[in-house]
Amino acid sequence: MESKRLKKIPEKMTIPLKQHEGTICEPIVKKGDQVLIGQKIGQSTSYYSSDVHSSVCGEVLAVEEAPHPNGNKVLSVIIQPTDSMETVEFVPKENASQSELIALMQEAGIVEHYGAPTHTVLKPEGKKIDLVLINSTASEWIGGKYKTPNEYASQMMDALKLLMKAAEASKGAIIIRQDDKESIEAFEGVDVNGKTLKVAPLVGKRRLGHYFEDQDSNIIVASQERIYGKKILNFFTYNVTGRKVRIGCDPTDVGVAVCGVKSAKALYDAVYEGKPYYETVINVEGMVGCPEYMLVRIGTPFKDIIETCDFKGEIGKIVANGVITGVAQYTDEVPVTKGTTRITLLTKEEVLRDQPVACIHCARCVDVCPVSLVPSRLNVMADQGRFDECRQMHIGNCIECGRCAVVCPSRIHILQLIRYAKNAIEKAYADAAPKESSNLKLGCCGGE
Repeated sequence: MESKRLKKIPEKMTIPLKQHEGTICEPIVKKGDQVLIGQKIGQSTSYYSSDVHSSVCGEVLAVEEAPHPNGNKVLSVIIQPTDSMETVEFVPKENASQSELIALMQEAGIVEHYGAPTHTVLKPEGKKIDLVLINSTASEWIGGKYKTPNEYASQMMDALKLLMKAAEASKGAIIIRQDDKESIEAFEGVDVNGKTLKVAPLVGKRRLGHYFEDQDSNIIVASQERIYGKKILNFFTYNVTGRKVRIGCDPTDVGVAVCGVKSAKALYDAVYEGKPYYETVINVEGMVGCPEYMLVRIGTPFKDIIETCDFKGEIGKIVANGVITGVAQYTDEVPVTKGTTRITLLTKEEVLRDQPVACIHCARCVDVCPVSLVPSRLNVMADQGRFDECRQMHIGNCIECGRCAVVCPSRIHILQLIRYAKNAIEKAYADAAPKESSNLKLGCCGGE
């Protein structure tokens, strides 16, 4: 599926200097400066940071605080674009060494959609990575502009090898959805180290280790059911590898680096074309008549994207990154960032305005919880500020998928209350030793 480029050039571009978890970039341009496409405008000031580049030619109008899709205001570079398509010189680095690849990722501004700078995922300080995963279960084609499925498979395979080289990992895998026939057909038969690839289904308790041995290959492609949620990394890692991650830790603590299709594509472009990360593919959903996937420049305001869509009805709400786990926007002036995967438009009729009522103890939220928590109980304790008890019931295991809130007949804002409690616990217990989960068999974190 080929993404359609948003051709309209906005009147104003807002490019945040912090599109990642970590240290904000230092602006290296000022009001009145002229910039080119691909020019660096934000410089990393620490290892836990990633450079920022201009996605247009134009004049810098200001460097100031501006709205961000996460709901806050962030120091941003405001640019008035011109029609020019002039770029800085793109220099490919096809034979880059391991250390050069790590440096290239930071310089090219490559960031995971969940916020972590990719170089810190592949080369975390004080840790050793032996397995690299590309999670393509939720957004198979969102990583870039692919003309054919075969091109997608070929580029993803090359990108995986680059990620493995950067991490100095001995094994790598691409995880796709079991119901994604197009991706499965694309990867079936691909040549890997002289062998024909066979997509391996992850069923039952069978994990990647079985297929590495069965196919006698250090690179494989596997399929499984889609896993979605805002905090899925530890859960995803266990489901795929069987490695259990302690609460408060992440997959890198057990030697696994989880990357997305977007960052994999961005690394491929940086190595083979010399392009920094200044444009991305997003999905626009709702009652709209625009293409399913759109290739847009980072910094493009939501309103300019919405104007190109034939939205049917009056917009009641704009949500970034999905209605279940995303963030509702208070203005359409927020820009597309490296972490933007979709924009959802809801009519006024579609916006839920039901008032929550008392829990009827139906246990539907318990039935749908993928990590076997008791959301109804956590909801009550969070609402009452009983955070110690929330912590004892392993609230940190919640992957924030939102299933509990969707099925709740009482319309209780369960997910929001759980997030509230998790944020309070994180602040209160920043230095406390993490507890292990009792729910080891479901892979929610915990155990050795």
